[in-house]
Amino acid sequence: MRRSGIWARALAFVLLAGCGPAKETTTAPPPPPAPVTVETLVREGQRLYAARELDSASTAFAGALRLDSTYLPALQQMALLQYDIVMAEQQKSERRLRASRAARDAYERLERQGVSESDVYERICELSVLLEDNRTFLRYAKKNAEKYPFDRQYYNLGLAYVEAGEYAGAIKTLKEATEKFPSSMYIGGFYRQLGKAYSGIDRDQTAERTYTAGLKVVEKRLELLGAATGSPSPERRRLVDDKIAMLLALKKLHQTYKQTDKLREVERQLKEAGYDK
Repeated sequence: MRRSGIWARALAFVLLAGCGPAKETTTAPPPPPAPVTVETLVREGQRLYAARELDSASTAFAGALRLDSTYLPALQQMALLQYDIVMAEQQKSERRLRASRAARDAYERLERQGVSESDVYERICELSVLLEDNRTFLRYAKKNAEKYPFDRQYYNLGLAYVEAGEYAGAIKTLKEATEKFPSSMYIGGFYRQLGKAYSGIDRDQTAERTYTAGLKVVEKRLELLGAATGSPSPERRRLVDDKIAMLLALKKLHQTYKQTDKLREVERQLKEAGYDK
């Protein structure tokens, strides 16, 4: 009996020992979140942009620019994204208007940071036209033509002068363009805008002579291009559009001055050009 009592007390001790407090186990704390940097925000914006989540991408790029308003990759991506929205929104809308302003702002900030490629100037000009801001259009068209004195830049500058109502500047620019770029695909546009500028200063007879000369030049260019086969080239389409526009301008002048014979001739040419409105 004594021996069995000893074993019972030993067993009770073992059981009580097993019921004691468990040993503490420790777990490593979670790593701190990665710091938000301008680079990480741009990368996230690019990922969202590629997934066509444009609003979220715009938010990411805007966040990057709040951290560093001069960070070129963020400015470039914001400009491209907002311009993409403008191009996707074919109809006038509040969204397109906001995107036009945001895109132009980003391109202007890029230009102030020293990014002076012709594409930057042309995007600012294009967006200014959409925003009906002729003064900004003219300012950047001048910069573009000064840095890149080529036919496209001259055409845009002449157009900007006309749209801003600065006809003397338009006449000087466009006359120079007709002499410097006689074989340009914009040659019809040079004469078309030049005639419009002369009409703007009430020199209708000079405008008529300008349109007539421009039509002859366009006809020669079209002959050099040969007969159209298949879809017309961009140059041919542009030349034909300028030809029709100059004929319509002449029609208006002939109607104003009641020049019946000239009016019939212009209407015949319009019909030959496929214009039947």
